[in-house]
Amino acid sequence: MYVDFARLYALLKEDAILSYKLMSRLFCEPLSPRARLWAGERAVMLLDYGLHLFGEEGELDRFLADLEPGEYSLFAVPVKYLPVLEKHFAEIHREEDTTAYTLAPGQFSGPEAEELDSLTVADAEFVDAHWTYRHEGSLEFFRRILAELPSSAVRIDGQLAGWAVCYDRVDDMVNLGSLRVLEPYRRRGLGRKLALDLVKKVLARGWTPLIHIVDSNTASKNLSMGIGFKPYPEKIFWGRGIKK
Repeated sequence: MYVDFARLYALLKEDAILSYKLMSRLFCEPLSPRARLWAGERAVMLLDYGLHLFGEEGELDRFLADLEPGEYSLFAVPVKYLPVLEKHFAEIHREEDTTAYTLAPGQFSGPEAEELDSLTVADAEFVDAHWTYRHEGSLEFFRRILAELPSSAVRIDGQLAGWAVCYDRVDDMVNLGSLRVLEPYRRRGLGRKLALDLVKKVLARGWTPLIHIVDSNTASKNLSMGIGFKPYPEKIFWGRGIKK
């Protein structure tokens, strides 16, 4: 099947925030050998490590009808697509309801702070070992993003105490990802320092930071909005479901 990726790109760019993770999978990362793509005039669906959806619901309805029965991960799915999903799935479990927040260049209102160290590719194995979502292939993922994207690190006595990374970049928008402070170094304000430093590094390159925050994480929401991030009105979720 011929796929016009330029047309798909233009469609997804109509809502670059809502479609961000799907754009990242299609255009910025290697797809798995088992990946399958459905593409129509006004919709796209990708089955890779998870199921991604975007576009006109009538076309998505046809794509979902063609999906084999079974259990699937639902990855960054806009909540507005729940009605069409519920037509085809016997069960849907929403594990993380999230809101996307973006910080436009020139809108940063955080305090001045010291510039922190950055991670290197040599840190990838350690960072991967402490990642909540570690999986086969995640070590190579960290090696790639640490070579290509900004990061922040705090080292104490030569050892990593905390870090923050960017997961991916689509055009001029960068998804801020994992932030971790190891247990012995918590309650010292390192998480806030890491977050501020990474945001400033991304802005310094002329990029727009984007972050997905679980709706129940009040502390992260307050920190982000306190330095200028604005919430996007349409929500997305991560979860899993069983296709009929």
